Amino acid sequence: MKTVGYVLSNFPVLSETFVGTEIRAMQTLGHKVIPIAFNRPTEGYQPDDAALQRVTRYIDSVDKKRAIKHFFKSPYGWLAALKFSLRQQGISTQSLLLQGAKVALLAKASGCQHLHAHFALHTAATAIVAAKLLGITVSFVGHGFDVYASPWDLPLKLQYADFAVAVCQQMDADFRALQPRASTLLVHCGIELEKFPYSPNAMPENRLLFIGRLTEKKGLPLLINALSDIPDAERPILDIIGKGEIQSALQEQVQAMRLGPWINFLGARDSQWIRQHASQYLGLVAPFCAAKNGDKDTGPLVLKEAMALGLPVISTYFMGCPEIVGENAGLLVPTNDIRALSSAIMQLKSLPSEGRVHLASLARQRIESLFSSSYQAQKLSCAIEASQQ
Repeated sequence: MKTVGYVLSNFPVLSETFVGTEIRAMQTLGHKVIPIAFNRPTEGYQPDDAALQRVTRYIDSVDKKRAIKHFFKSPYGWLAALKFSLRQQGISTQSLLLQGAKVALLAKASGCQHLHAHFALHTAATAIVAAKLLGITVSFVGHGFDVYASPWDLPLKLQYADFAVAVCQQMDADFRALQPRASTLLVHCGIELEKFPYSPNAMPENRLLFIGRLTEKKGLPLLINALSDIPDAERPILDIIGKGEIQSALQEQVQAMRLGPWINFLGARDSQWIRQHASQYLGLVAPFCAAKNGDKDTGPLVLKEAMALGLPVISTYFMGCPEIVGENAGLLVPTNDIRALSSAIMQLKSLPSEGRVHLASLARQRIESLFSSSYQAQKLSCAIEASQQ
């Protein structure tokens, strides 16, 4: 099977668990995978990614003169690389060609036969240039902000890549609309089922859980408003796991609404945290929405992880959320609907024990059948094996 170079911006990092999960699934299928990253880790990362960090090749390890020399050794490849670099506008041509040559050197030394970039930004552009230099195939994955908030040269990348991966149905349709001749593939971000043991709790505490970066697209202001609409005596406590740029604004909102006794900001936690504490909660609430700049969560892993554990979820009819939750495996409400969100919270609170366990069972079954990392990796692997230069 092909050796695949994964072109990444920062690796490993705490939040992007889908990258390490996908790489391990591809390795299990028989691929040799070489992570190639722009930046070394500066903060903590998932313990599961420690082994991958040790084999990651970093672009800063490649000498500039070596890269330039290698670039001109590929008489046909450098013409194709130059053509793409001149047409794109997101990165200076000189910088893109240099970084592409560095990635090509690392990929060639590792025997890579395909390059696969996560995010449709500089990683995708660099992977395309490196693949053209080497005469190998290339693909990239869109995620959220890279497609909807900062879509650098996206139609051009769709044209030059052998295929592009969408992580939800709406993104797949959007790719096709942007570039009708593009080859696209729907591959949801999967989870490692064995790391999320099913453990439903029929009698949890009167607490809700939010996990994610504290950003506009997560819908936390809406959730805080929804909690304020619930009478004090019935209002559940909300534990917020994560950090981000709107944390101060959220804390001010909580204070203004006098919700301090019901809302706790617990900071960032690694992926082991949800496994250990999920059963304490009534459910996970994730009211995703579009940010003002267009940024969107497209196929959130946190829903899949909670459902796998047997923790009921409340989310919105937004991007890939209905694909994940379905009609019977959780509660979905219209986006930005405070009243509907409050009602869903009360509905979850009022579920009898047997109803709660039944909901959890349906959720686990859905994740097992549709969203395991092995199942999703098989689709990606088949596309990589079938791609030809």
